[in-house]
Amino acid sequence: MQSITNKIYSDNLFNELATSEYEHTVFFEANHISSVVSDPSNNQILQLSIFTAPEINFLMLSYDEYKEITPLIECLKPKYKERKVVISSHQVSLVPESLLNVIETESYYGLNQKIMPLSQVLYCKMHVQQSSALFNVRNELMKLIRFGMPMVDVYHGSLLFIKAVESQGFENAANKMHIQMHADYVEILNLDHQIKFYNTFTFESETEIVYYLLAAAEHLQISHACDVVLYGSSSRLSELHELLQKYVRSVQYGIKPKMYTYPLSFKQFGEHQFFNESASLLCV
Repeated sequence: MQSITNKIYSDNLFNELATSEYEHTVFFEANHISSVVSDPSNNQILQLSIFTAPEINFLMLSYDEYKEITPLIECLKPKYKERKVVISSHQVSLVPESLLNVIETESYYGLNQKIMPLSQVLYCKMHVQQSSALFNVRNELMKLIRFGMPMVDVYHGSLLFIKAVESQGFENAANKMHIQMHADYVEILNLDHQIKFYNTFTFESETEIVYYLLAAAEHLQISHACDVVLYGSSSRLSELHELLQKYVRSVQYGIKPKMYTYPLSFKQFGEHQFFNESASLLCV
């Protein structure tokens, strides 16, 4: 398997002997896996570890391949006060909590999404906007999660993204379109007290993203005064920023949730990067 890079950003207050007082959130996404250690009593992110490899889709590995990532396996060994897993993928459907039928979860998901072979359809709630997420995870990844982190709660990143945007309390929220750019898909959100629009779109070019955004803005009747907020760690985000300036009123980069403190080493990457990881304390 291709060599995997592991970068760690730690706060000087992080104490490896005090993990029983901390919370641990593990994020799985196509282009990276990340581990976040937080101190909920002080609203503080203490450590972020990121695993990357240019040619690897981390959502599609086998159980044995996951086990070969020794630093990842090592970071799953400590005992934490609480642990959660977050999956970010475009294969998600949001439904109102009141309409969620757990027995029919797979059938309902299959109406809107293609179910992967040898996979499971999961659901989660995050008490945000009274919404639940239905999503699809391969059995190989679930094997790692269930064997390495027994009884852990598994969430989808869509709910965390929505909750993190909601916590910002944007002014003129009705005109704001939030775009989180992932390796092979984008999330587009409009949130004005409640979710007005949310969807995911796979893409090959930045032009496609602009098309999806403008179509959503037209549907919401805000195309004449559309402001865009961008999030994500993709190197292509700056290209999207430049392109969007031709079509919308304003474009800005998102920022980490203001109510938390972060390691000084977080300044090595932009405020808009690792947005979900920065909002891990909201994942309840």
